[in-house]
Amino acid sequence: MNPATEGAALTMATVLSAITEVFTAAVGWVGTVSDTVVSNPLLLVGVVITFIGTGISLFSRLLKV
Repeated sequence: MNPATEGAALTMATVLSAITEVFTAAVGWVGTVSDTVVSNPLLLVGVVITFIGTGISLFSRLLKV
């Protein structure tokens, strides 16, 4: 009993198709989240503060090196 011959065959085309579906769904989710953040100013403030904090953290690490 060969597991490769049982059930659905795993080919490069099916793997690429699955990856494409996941990537398309992820892009859709990012679009939905970004629309929600842009439409609600309170969420936008939180996102901007997070980006500023990340930028400061990365810049301070760069100066320590």
